[in-house]
Amino acid sequence: MKKQSISCFLNWALLLVFMLGYSQDNKSFHQNTRHTFAEKIYLQLSNTIFATGETIWFKAIVTNTLNQPSNISGILHMELIDFDENIVKSKKLKLENGITDSFFELDERLFPGRYLIRAYTTWNRNFKEDFIFKQYIDVVSLKISNSKEVISDIVITETKENLLKIAATIHPESIKNNYNKELKVYLQSEKFQDSIDVKRENQQYAFEYTLPKDLINVQLKVKLEDTKLKNFKHKAESTYSKTIALNKDFLDLQFFPEGGKMIDGFVNKVAYKAINYKGLGAVVSGYIVDETDSIITPFTTNKLGMGFTFFKPEKSKTYFGKIIGDNKVVYKYPLPKVESQGYLLNTIETKEFINLKIRSNEKNSDSLFVQLRSRGALVQKHAFLLKNGTHEALIKKSLLPNGIVNITLFNDKYNPISERLFFNFDEEKILNVTAKTNKKLYEQRDKTVLNISVFDNHNPVEANFSALILDKNKLGAFQEYQPNILSYFLLNSELKGFIENPNYYFKDDNTLKKRDLEALMLTQGWREYIYDNNRIDKNFEFKPESDLLLSGSVGSIFNQNKPPKKNVDLTLITKPPLAVYKQETDSLGKFTFNLGNHYADELEVLIQSTNSRGKAKSFNIELDKPIPSPKIAYERKEVTVLPDTVVTEFIIDKREEKRAVAGFKLSDDTVELDAVELTGYNVTPEREKLFKLHGPPDVVIENEELLQEEEEWMSGLYDLLRVKFPDDIYFENVRYPSEAFGLKQDPSFTPVDTIVPSLEVPKIAETNVAFVFIDGEIVEGIDYPLLPFLSVENIKSVEILRKPSGAVLHYFQEAFPRNGFFDRPAIPLVGIISIYTYGGVGMSALSSPKGIYKGKISGFSVKREFYAPKYDVLKPEDWDIPDLRSLIHWEPSIYTNKKGEAQIEFYNDDGIGDKKIIIEAITPDGKIGYYETLYTVEKKLDNN
Repeated sequence: MKKQSISCFLNWALLLVFMLGYSQDNKSFHQNTRHTFAEKIYLQLSNTIFATGETIWFKAIVTNTLNQPSNISGILHMELIDFDENIVKSKKLKLENGITDSFFELDERLFPGRYLIRAYTTWNRNFKEDFIFKQYIDVVSLKISNSKEVISDIVITETKENLLKIAATIHPESIKNNYNKELKVYLQSEKFQDSIDVKRENQQYAFEYTLPKDLINVQLKVKLEDTKLKNFKHKAESTYSKTIALNKDFLDLQFFPEGGKMIDGFVNKVAYKAINYKGLGAVVSGYIVDETDSIITPFTTNKLGMGFTFFKPEKSKTYFGKIIGDNKVVYKYPLPKVESQGYLLNTIETKEFINLKIRSNEKNSDSLFVQLRSRGALVQKHAFLLKNGTHEALIKKSLLPNGIVNITLFNDKYNPISERLFFNFDEEKILNVTAKTNKKLYEQRDKTVLNISVFDNHNPVEANFSALILDKNKLGAFQEYQPNILSYFLLNSELKGFIENPNYYFKDDNTLKKRDLEALMLTQGWREYIYDNNRIDKNFEFKPESDLLLSGSVGSIFNQNKPPKKNVDLTLITKPPLAVYKQETDSLGKFTFNLGNHYADELEVLIQSTNSRGKAKSFNIELDKPIPSPKIAYERKEVTVLPDTVVTEFIIDKREEKRAVAGFKLSDDTVELDAVELTGYNVTPEREKLFKLHGPPDVVIENEELLQEEEEWMSGLYDLLRVKFPDDIYFENVRYPSEAFGLKQDPSFTPVDTIVPSLEVPKIAETNVAFVFIDGEIVEGIDYPLLPFLSVENIKSVEILRKPSGAVLHYFQEAFPRNGFFDRPAIPLVGIISIYTYGGVGMSALSSPKGIYKGKISGFSVKREFYAPKYDVLKPEDWDIPDLRSLIHWEPSIYTNKKGEAQIEFYNDDGIGDKKIIIEAITPDGKIGYYETLYTVEKKLDNN
């Protein structure tokens, strides 16, 4: 089934050029690049800024290279990643015709900061980072606190050597109460990175550091020592970062010749881009001048800091962009050098055509080739000879797909010699989407009825669409900077790097959108195109995921590496929901269960093996190891484009909303102290006892990591810990357990050398010795010989507490009730090793049931319907509880009928003013459309 779906997909992609109406016969040109086979992933989020405790709603669309909803992948992986590059939450979503929707619930205890949401299919793992969807969001806390800012008292001074010295005070207690350990400060800029250890001196943490010259800004990141979760080696630590601007007058101005080079003797088209210290476009005006400061031509950027101009350069001259800053200082920025010979690749756009003009001053009688690619697929190519150093061709735009077209000029040896991007935007190919309200004006809590229609070139179409309705005054500013379905599929998904305000290029009121898109293609698109010209390699490592599968192998009783002589009957039981599956292994001992549409974020699985007569038999059952998540690439230089005042207003609005809806009784002059919580550590009932007595653990090694690290030769837990986690736990060989604690021998304990040469006692690194607990109960010394053989699959977690708070002396008597006290004069430094088992079975975890595998896997994430109140009948007392929602309504997946129509309805909140309606649509054949409009809610005159 899998092979068939892959084959269909490859055949479809290879026929792409034929579908577009072009035929190619030159074997040196490849119809498609490897990236042509990738899927595109788009996420529509309900917002890009959230408060802790809120819900992130989203819809996902997965398409092929023609933007048609994909039927290749059936599973989409979603992850919420924090600024320490830890996966905070993950979901496995079932795709239906390339579309799905879900949510992330943000815990109240989540630390505020910038988080990354990413989405990928297993198939797209073949194309590295380029086709993993990424969207950064901001998470803020609504708690009011009088805590000091984590990094404060920042002073920057210039030294005699013209270096910059930065000094600051750190307040770690604002991150974690009563913190008094050493901390680390990381310093990072575009030119260097370093770290320093900061110790507490005179009741405070402070540091000084001398920075290199000519830095624009520096990021300070504070890391505290915290509980370490050993899941796939990621460590959850409390952090805080702050970027300090060192040169607010910084301006970078770069010039980009069309086609790549400025050529002597021709009128060249040259684009330019100005960036300020925040990494955003800067509006500037100036002149292009030569080395004698003679003015060649003026230039002015658009509102995003880009533009282009024309002039005729000379090889004998050097050119600069000259601007005068607000401080009256003159700045000059060099243009690329002028080449004496070369090729110019120019495009001029008319209403129906691209006029392609190629000029050269080189003597060349050989054939040249020009090719046009869209999303990695070849759509047109032709060979030509220059006549009088010139060649012109008209290309009909209607034959090209919407979006970025890559135009490349090749010489007779098929080496690229000039290249540029062109943005083709035919609005006739965009869906016509409208949403009309049933009234012109509404009052508070009135019902709004929306009538949606979707047309393609005046013909009604069946389409899938989403409807997002929000309060414009509260959330409108944030939507401006989030890509919509048009800007993502046509722009963001095909250009690398940060695109400032991508929606700007598609606004109906932007009469200069063609000019601005051309400036973007000539600057950011100069060398930043996702679809490269790599040759096709059909050896794809990752196969598409279409179903929820559970696979593994069964080994023989006496040799796990060999399959049983006969096929083995397996019974699989899953919950929740409860389901039973039966299967027989193949001749190699392999098995695969198809779990169908099993919706549960976490599935408990139990596999029982039996012989031919149905009797339980101890075959070795092992699941195939899951593919680990892709490497996390958190972009530290991601630009925050929203001013602080907008964020502050958002926090105020959210605080009022929470007061009204959730009983958040906190006045503006009340101080709420942060609770002592640990990132990623869940205080379960089993953990609560030791947590309250002795505090949180320093290291947590969970079952997922234990199973990941276990090797076949290991006979139990101790082998695994000794080899894989030596920095956390080590072992001492003793004759009897109490010896490690400095106690006299327990007379009831049988001498070890009559059984085995020695006994291993676990110890914590940096600590003398440790008590061992299982499921919250201390292990007696007489049971220590059994601990090495604890079955790893039955262990939920191993947790280490180096310096427990509270009294611990009584544990000596509990663990070694028949021993004398200390032989040594000082009480040893004692830690705690806690082992938690599934089901709290304690020492019964020593062995697994006969022929049974128990574990957990991820199922499809459960969907949730967006909740909003209904006001069919309003009573006077209903108005006592205010309704201050900022997100009014969310419907992620609706289908129009054959007439292209659909209707939705919802109730408004108590907020007055403009409400924004956002509709995003896609058809089965890949047509997309976007529509937004406003309606107004007025104050209700009579609430009785």
